Amino acid sequence: MLPGLKICHDCGAKPGEIHKENCDVERCSVCGGQRLTCDCEGHDKEFARWTGLWPGEAEATLLGIDLNELARIGYERIFFIKPKG
Repeated sequence: MLPGLKICHDCGAKPGEIHKENCDVERCSVCGGQRLTCDCEGHDKEFARWTGLWPGEAEATLLGIDLNELARIGYERIFFIKPKG
């Protein structure tokens, strides 16, 4: 495992692995929200696999903001939606 990457604190998935069922960290590849609380059809578990970083952490860092700011400006979901096609 690369330095700085962590195991999912909820389901124990290692970086690159698919989250286990009912993981509260997994994001939905359809709506971008928390998979545990959505009913979207067509979710792709491979696309939503654990990266080793908290969801949005890398994106917020790249944008030069913190995770709370990412959510405040409404970007907390867009990075987790699988593009169509």
